Amino acid sequence: MVHSRVPIASFAEQDTADIFAGQRVRGIAEAVAKRARRRLQQIDAATRLRDLAAPGADLKKLRGVKPETWQVRVNDQYRVRFQIVRDNPLEVAEVWFGDPH
Repeated sequence: MVHSRVPIASFAEQDTADIFAGQRVRGIAEAVAKRARRRLQQIDAATRLRDLAAPGADLKKLRGVKPETWQVRVNDQYRVRFQIVRDNPLEVAEVWFGDPH
């Protein structure tokens, strides 16, 4: 069965939307922004959650967080977090990039 791709439904804050759009964000090094943009593009292009389970992505479901929230690694410091709205086809909301530590 072929499913149409559903883009990211919403961002948790403007800086993440700006990075996704290719804009510079104060305080984020360009190399980090480039890696974050790549992860955001992967999330936007995914049709199922398992599409995001690539080597190095370190896809994890966050425990004790409602609604269902997942994260992928950008680098040792930064993560992209998102909520699953629907898994087939994948739709995510409240997408956030930042340092969760």
